[in-house]
Amino acid sequence: MFDAESAGDRTVAQVLLDSSLPQLDHLFDYAIPEHLQDEVRVGQRVRVPFRSQSRGAQGYIVGFLEQSGFAGELQSLTELIGPVPVLTPEVYRLAREVADRAGGSAGDIIRLAIPGRMVRAEKQFLAHPHDGVEAGEEAADPPSSATGAASLEDSEQETVDHLLGGSRLAITASHGPVRLPSGEWVGGWALRLARLAEAVHRSGRSVILVTPDYRDLDQLRETIEALGHRDLVRVDARQSNAERYVSFLRARENRPRIILGNRSAIYAPAHDLGAVIIWDDGDPLLAEPLSPYAHARDAALIRAEASGAGLVFASHMRSVEVQRLVDIGYVLPERNPPKRTRVVHADASIVPEAWAGRVPEFAARTIREHLRKGPVLVQVASPGYAPIAACGDCGELARCTNCAGPIGFRTADRPACRWCGQVAAGWRCRVCGGRGIQQRGMGSGRTAEQFQQQFAGARVIISDGDHPHERVDSRSALVVATRGAEPIAAGGYRAVVLLDAERLLGIESLRAGEDCMRWWQNAAALAAPDGICVIASGAGPVVRAMTTGRIEQWLRSELQERRELRYPPAVRVASVIGGGREVEAAVASLGGMPGVDVLGPTPSPSRDAEPGTVRAIVRFDYAHGAEVAKRLRGALVADAAGSGSRVAGRRPGRTNPHALRLRFDDRGVFDS
Repeated sequence: MFDAESAGDRTVAQVLLDSSLPQLDHLFDYAIPEHLQDEVRVGQRVRVPFRSQSRGAQGYIVGFLEQSGFAGELQSLTELIGPVPVLTPEVYRLAREVADRAGGSAGDIIRLAIPGRMVRAEKQFLAHPHDGVEAGEEAADPPSSATGAASLEDSEQETVDHLLGGSRLAITASHGPVRLPSGEWVGGWALRLARLAEAVHRSGRSVILVTPDYRDLDQLRETIEALGHRDLVRVDARQSNAERYVSFLRARENRPRIILGNRSAIYAPAHDLGAVIIWDDGDPLLAEPLSPYAHARDAALIRAEASGAGLVFASHMRSVEVQRLVDIGYVLPERNPPKRTRVVHADASIVPEAWAGRVPEFAARTIREHLRKGPVLVQVASPGYAPIAACGDCGELARCTNCAGPIGFRTADRPACRWCGQVAAGWRCRVCGGRGIQQRGMGSGRTAEQFQQQFAGARVIISDGDHPHERVDSRSALVVATRGAEPIAAGGYRAVVLLDAERLLGIESLRAGEDCMRWWQNAAALAAPDGICVIASGAGPVVRAMTTGRIEQWLRSELQERRELRYPPAVRVASVIGGGREVEAAVASLGGMPGVDVLGPTPSPSRDAEPGTVRAIVRFDYAHGAEVAKRLRGALVADAAGSGSRVAGRRPGRTNPHALRLRFDDRGVFDS
């Protein structure tokens, strides 16, 4: 069931400790006691003594040696923690490479890859490994349907051949939903990716599919199951601990699987991996928020390169990172242009303040006309009632007295901080002393309230974080949704209206234009084949590219500007955060490397930072990435090991609030 290398006659086990301490991120040698000699396997969890027999630690066996290079007496493995070799050599190498690239620890990656052991679930699985699906049983025959997986179109077969040959592809999905044989509606992208995954799996190889959030995951799961594949392995955070562990064990088996999950699924064990498919890699949810903060896209590139598997980056709009890979020839673009919803602009010459209502008259006429035919989607920038609050006397933006965060209105009469959630009772303006709070802007709730008056008799549905909807039917309805929370409509929306372009494009972020284009394209993709997308306002290169469809040209111009300014992804970046001495020592370790420049240090922009914390931004060319990561990692290990404690004036063993921290390729490093 689980192949793994045994110790044989070798008497030394190399163990990676399960520790977050960077100074312990290397292999330790342990003697294999005689009573465990025939049981130990590469990948097994073990308990070992550390520093003394009375102190224990857990770890993973990574390999075996005939003898150790350690001159002293080796301590012995204490015990095996379960019979399953959970860490495969491929996943260990992936964790090591991803961690080295990001200046982090392999153990941090492995914790994402391997769920905690559930003893009862493990025993049940080992006793009945194929409950529900017999060993060797093929997936059920796909249903007879034009959307089934029985045969592939020529272009699809060509894509599958590329994947099985180890190619890296960028696919731009066509707009529009499709109906599955089960009767459910999903995005056309889900059907296309499911058919590719099914074809690779039928060739006898495994597939890993990675999606940003549960909405995308559910669409893919439903589509794959509708195509007749009953043995899908799902790994995501919504599962219970036992369910996730059993899914991990199923993925670990020596048989081809289709593995579906969110960002950590990229580290799942997979027998004879044939393809990795990532949907919408530009979504920030695919960036791991825990150290070493590796993006699923980077891990996928490393895994595909090491395993020889094919790789697909699919989306309605390429990320700037993928466009760069296309431009340098590392990723192949799709030759067939996608089908896109027709996009029109309401009136670029009219500023929003000149409108009588929430939308300009052209967009209002479009909504009225298409509401007669079915549902209409209106995308807004923010949830809640009003995203901004200001002093009613002087107009100064209202700030929280607890954390200085912005105050907004989640409901019509409840102002509260958007950062810490504290209700703004008894608020007083810090500029003029006024006590009146005024609403500014319109969130989903206030927009829906106005639409109920403006489009009397229309059924209005709110879909946001507080009121999630995954699907709506084909009846007439005005759906007000925030970015990413747009439900799928049966048959597609008759019209899609995009509001708040100025506010979204005005976000103080390097990626504001790219994010807007991705949000708008994903919304436009929900329209019916004969539907229309209306941008209610806004102007400039991003809006022009959206309305003309010249998106790839805009991406290339965006990349060119970033090259001139040395912004990512034209270069890589690393944030070095800590106390002044710690950061200066880390930056000094780079020693004038070519292609490397440092911005700062400056006071840390994080509102949670300790006083005295600073940040330096290191920019470097891709060719120097390994050396930069190695040197900064060395500085981090030295700091963590306490070599600077005397200089910093701290006692060994105490947590240092100014301890060094690294973050490579942070997408928000240049955001205000």
